[in-house]
Amino acid sequence: MPRGVDYHLEVVLDGNKRNESGVMDSLSQQPGRLVERLCLVAILVLAFFMASIPHWQYLYPLHIDEWWHYGDAQSLIETGRISFPDPFDSGTLLSPDKELGFHLFLGELKLITGASWLNLVRFLPGIIFALLAFLAYAFGKRSGFGLGAAFLVALIPTTIRFLGPAFLVPVALGLTFIPLTLLTLHRLMFDLRGPVVLFLIFVSLLFIHPPTLAVISVIAVIHFIFFLLPGGERARSRAWQSVVALAFLVSIYGLMFLWAPSELDFIVKEATDPEAHLAVPPIWDALPKFGYVPVALFLMGAGILIYRGKRHDWAMVLSAAGLLAFEQLYPRFYIGPDIVYERGWLYTYVMMALLGGVALRELAHWIRTALKRRPATSAAASYALIGVIVVWALTVGVRSHLSERYYHVIDDATYQDFLWVKEYVPPQYRIGVVDTAVAWPFASVSGKFAYAAEVAPNFHAKGRSAMEFLRDGASDTSWLKEKGITIVYTPWAIENNELIKVHNNVYLLVE
Repeated sequence: MPRGVDYHLEVVLDGNKRNESGVMDSLSQQPGRLVERLCLVAILVLAFFMASIPHWQYLYPLHIDEWWHYGDAQSLIETGRISFPDPFDSGTLLSPDKELGFHLFLGELKLITGASWLNLVRFLPGIIFALLAFLAYAFGKRSGFGLGAAFLVALIPTTIRFLGPAFLVPVALGLTFIPLTLLTLHRLMFDLRGPVVLFLIFVSLLFIHPPTLAVISVIAVIHFIFFLLPGGERARSRAWQSVVALAFLVSIYGLMFLWAPSELDFIVKEATDPEAHLAVPPIWDALPKFGYVPVALFLMGAGILIYRGKRHDWAMVLSAAGLLAFEQLYPRFYIGPDIVYERGWLYTYVMMALLGGVALRELAHWIRTALKRRPATSAAASYALIGVIVVWALTVGVRSHLSERYYHVIDDATYQDFLWVKEYVPPQYRIGVVDTAVAWPFASVSGKFAYAAEVAPNFHAKGRSAMEFLRDGASDTSWLKEKGITIVYTPWAIENNELIKVHNNVYLLVE
C-alpha cells in the first residue's frame, strides 16, 4: 500500500477515534448536566416558595411600602406622564419620582399582562426572587459554585424592618443587579462590552432604586481599583475598560445631580449629620435571621478567596467585608445614609451567599481529594456532606421564614369599603382624610387622593393634624374646607352634621 494512502487511513482512523472519544465524553457528561439543571429548577422553585410564604393567607399587600408603590404605579399609568399626582399627598404633583423606573416597570407589566394589582403583589416577588437565584447561579457556574450560591441566595429573609425578596419593593428588584454586576466585572471587562453593560446597569438603578446604585457603585469601584493595579497584558486591557466604566459612573452621578438635586443634597446632609438619623433602634438580629450555616460558609468562602489571591477574588471579599462593616459601624456612629443601613443587610446577604457558594464547592472538592484512592467512597462522602449542610441550612431557613411576623394593614371589610368608594363616590369628591396608616390602601384601591399617608408615630405635622381631626370626631368643618377634603373614612364616632354617612365608615362633606 502506498505511503500516502496508509497515512491517510491513519489520519481518518485517528480522527474517528477522537470523534468517538468526544461523543463518549459528551454522553458521560449528560447525566451530570441533567442533575445540575434539575437542581437549579428545584432551587428556583424554592426561591419562589420562600418569597410566597407571607402571602399564603393574605391577599393584599403586606407592607406599607408595597401599598405605596402600588399607588404610585397606578397613578403613573393613569396619568400617562412621568410627573403624576401623588395619591398619598392630596394629589400634589410628584416630581421627580425617585423610583420612577420601578413604577414604570410595574405599570408596564400590568398593562402587558393584564394581571390585577393584587396578583402582581402576590406572585411577582417570587418571580423576582427566582431571577435573583438564577443570576447567582449564572455568576458562579463557570467556577463551579453556581448551585451553592443560588441555594444560599434562596434563604435570604424578609422582615418588616429591612424589607426583602418577599415584598414587591424596589430593593427586591435592585438585588438582582448585584450578581449581574459581578458577572460583568469578572467576565466582560476585557473589551468595551463590560463598560457598556455597567453603564446600562447604573442608569437602570438610578431610576429604579438609588440606594442600590450607591452600593453597586462601591462594589464596582473596589473592582476598578484592583483592575487598575499593574499587571500583564490582560490586566492592562481590564484597566483601560475600568477607566471607561469609571467615567460612565461619574456621569451617572452628574445626571442624578441634574435630575434630583434636592434629593441628592438631602442625602449628603443626612449622611454627614449623626443627629439626622431615623429614630429607630439598630438591627441586631440580622445574622440569626439568615442562619449561622450560611454565615459560617461565608467566612470559609472569604478565607478561600483570600488564599487564592486573585484580584477579582480580593475585590469580592472586600466588597462583602465593607458592607458588613458598615452595618456594624452605622448604629454606633450614625455616619452615612440611613437608607443604605436599613436595606444594607439585604445587599450583605447576597454577597455572603455568593461567597458561601464558593465554600460549598470547596468542601466537596476537599472530601474527594482526601479520598481520591476510593472514588466511589469519595463521591458518596462529598454528596453526603453537602446534603447534610443543605438540609440543615434549609430547615433553619424555612423555620425562620415561617416564624417571621408581618402586619396586615387592612382586612376584607375595609378593602370592600374602598372598592365601594371607587365605584360609587362621584369624581368631584377627590380627597379623603383617613387614619394615616390606612391611607395607603385607601388611595391605592379607591383611586381617590389621601390627604396624608404616614406610618405611626406620625413624624410630620400634616399626618398629626389628620389624626387629631379624626380623634376629635371630625367636627372641624372649616379645616376640611381649607384643605379641600370632601371624604372622611373612619370607624370612630362623627360629630359633624355636615358630614353625611353614605356607606360603612364613609362620609361625604355636604356642599
